[in-house]
Amino acid sequence: METIRFWLLGIGVEAAGPPLGGLLLAEAGLEVVGRWLFFQAWGHPNVRATHRTTFEITSDDYLTPRGDCIVGIRSSVTPRSLPQWFKSMARSPDSIIVVVLCSEGVCETAVGRGHPGLSFGDGRRMVFRRSSFVGPETVMIGSSKAAADLRRDLIEILRRGALLRVGMTVVRRSEVEGGGLQPPAAGGRDSDGRAWEALN
Repeated sequence: METIRFWLLGIGVEAAGPPLGGLLLAEAGLEVVGRWLFFQAWGHPNVRATHRTTFEITSDDYLTPRGDCIVGIRSSVTPRSLPQWFKSMARSPDSIIVVVLCSEGVCETAVGRGHPGLSFGDGRRMVFRRSSFVGPETVMIGSSKAAADLRRDLIEILRRGALLRVGMTVVRRSEVEGGGLQPPAAGGRDSDGRAWEALN
């Protein structure tokens, strides 16, 4: 299993959550200091994940082939229902957001930023964007990955309608002594070099 590590000043795991959360972190091998939100969605035979600028998780119970950014449906969480602690921190201009997507032991990560203009007003669609566009459905901007960048083995699993488990955390760069992200400890591997370039 590939180990994915994102370190904040080399500090180890400090994640809280229900058993689902602990299992998700163990599968991803993720080590990030912060408070975590865990929820689930489902794959669908029409998951294509070919969109080049966004990926999306929706609470809708259907998916047409036109939804090429959607990787999960029937989400248990929407932007509107996100907890207040997440919304408040994500509106900080120096926020860093990490998203983990796992299904059947295959995991993917994306790293991006929040924005003071995030309203989290949408009651269905949760959109993670490479761009800096902010709308009611936007949860993260400056994403290191769009749907087209996600692991194809994960997408194939989701095309079978498998359970998608999602973990999200947000931290403020200013609250981390020294600021920013540091490279993984010796021997660790960073799964996405672009994320380090974007956030350092």
